[in-house]
Amino acid sequence: MIKVMIERIIIPGLEPDYENFSRSILQQALHADGFISGESLKDAEHPNHRFIFTLWRDHSAWQRWNRSPERNEISGTIAAMLAEPEKVTVLEHL
Repeated sequence: MIKVMIERIIIPGLEPDYENFSRSILQQALHADGFISGESLKDAEHPNHRFIFTLWRDHSAWQRWNRSPERNEISGTIAAMLAEPEKVTVLEHL
């Protein structure tokens, strides 16, 4: 299994729009082959700083989803709401 951390910094004032689109991506990921679970968190000290953690069966399952038309369509919309490009980190167990 792998865990993917996506870090985003939202442009102030766009939080409600971001939340709607972020939920949409997570709901679509539920149906992706190899998706196990996901959660969204915000930095307690910086409310526009968000983290999404997803758990995948393996790296190839994540890559298929990451390159899918569904994710790319919504990710393009989310990118317009970000103060800087999202940062994606793929984590493996030791």
